[in-house]
Amino acid sequence: MARLEVSDAQKWFRREDGRSMKVLDRASFELREGSVTALIGPSGCGKTTLLNAIVGLERLDGGDLVFRNDDGQQQSRPLIGYVFQGPRLLPWKRVGDNIRLALQGANVPREEWETRVHKYLDLAGLSEFVDQYPLYLSGGQRQRVGLARALAIESGLVLMDEPFASVDELTARQLRETSRALCEQLHRTVLFVTHNLSEAAYMSDYVVVLSGRPARVQEYVENSLPTPRRWGPEVHQFAAELEGKLSSTQEAIA
Repeated sequence: MARLEVSDAQKWFRREDGRSMKVLDRASFELREGSVTALIGPSGCGKTTLLNAIVGLERLDGGDLVFRNDDGQQQSRPLIGYVFQGPRLLPWKRVGDNIRLALQGANVPREEWETRVHKYLDLAGLSEFVDQYPLYLSGGQRQRVGLARALAIESGLVLMDEPFASVDELTARQLRETSRALCEQLHRTVLFVTHNLSEAAYMSDYVVVLSGRPARVQEYVENSLPTPRRWGPEVHQFAAELEGKLSSTQEAIA
């Protein structure tokens, strides 16, 4: 498991005309150990930029990312799992080989590969497809492989960037249920970006509400819905509350 403290995160990008555009403005929040945190905010406010900074693909221009281990001691950036908007599988490699490639990249000992491949494909409900090529899987199945791949490296921290946006709503709902159940079972620390407020309400233990660009943390909301999580009126009510918070944020900017 892992904890992450985002402290006064700032980021600028340079426009084509040479001027600087501020994307993140002293954003601060905490990812609590073993929790699922949703990151919501207006389109283009810097959510994916923040994820990329956490995983090391972008560098912040100010502020700190403080990673802590199980004992609460500060550590360097740990191994991080990443679930993308699309599955990003290599089509010429079988499902199992796609996961083995991730394990190799994460320096997992080779003698553990087969156990992990079969364990996480089984958890994702895909054990029978280990030797299949991605081309012959549905979009939802391919995204499940992407989820299994991120979990198989057994990192304490998992990032998800709109992981269900590329599939139809029925498939997305099934993927949310699978992902939430796995998060509860495996007790991973998860940060995921979404524009779907029902998804945020169902998946999260905490919700970070960002303002429009430059993004500031407007609210940090605890989700009081019980676990194991179930779809129902309470989820939709909490989603409506989140919609109100987003609307008030955008009105304040206007």
